[in-house]
Amino acid sequence: MNLDEYDLKILDLLSRNSRLTYSEIGKILGLTRQTVKSRILKLEDEGIIQGYTIKISLRTNKPVFFLKIKSETKPEGFHEIYRIGKERYLVKLIAEGSEDLGNVAVKYDVEEIIPVAEYFESEIPEVTKISFRCDYCGKEAFEKPFTYRLHNRLYVFCCPTCLDLFRESNYNS
Repeated sequence: MNLDEYDLKILDLLSRNSRLTYSEIGKILGLTRQTVKSRILKLEDEGIIQGYTIKISLRTNKPVFFLKIKSETKPEGFHEIYRIGKERYLVKLIAEGSEDLGNVAVKYDVEEIIPVAEYFESEIPEVTKISFRCDYCGKEAFEKPFTYRLHNRLYVFCCPTCLDLFRESNYNS
């Protein structure tokens, strides 16, 4: 399906507020209610609109902490868990009371406690693409890089071919 300017504008409006009515969208875009309805139904039928959702604010009056902990297994009972190294995790804890921190300290080896002073919502997309330059061909790439460690230095490559060519050039020298 080819999306035209109005389809893209409808998608943008619905992504900002999925509760807009056909009439409200029509007023904003200068289209009739029926035209908006038929376009939205077509977008749904084509699978471009797969559902409508809500955005939940995670703001809370409870204290929030990020904890750097050491654990042999994935920690349990946290709102968010990120593995940041071998047996190292960064976890988000929303504390019901001061005893919550104590309970975590008894259960896990807590290396650092970072209290959250203030929460801000961001307009940055959920996924931000980060580019890198291939250490063999110099091409800028955005996908997950292929990595290779040589003499305590980490090299990044855009594809398996560049990785293989790099290995060959370093084995022959």
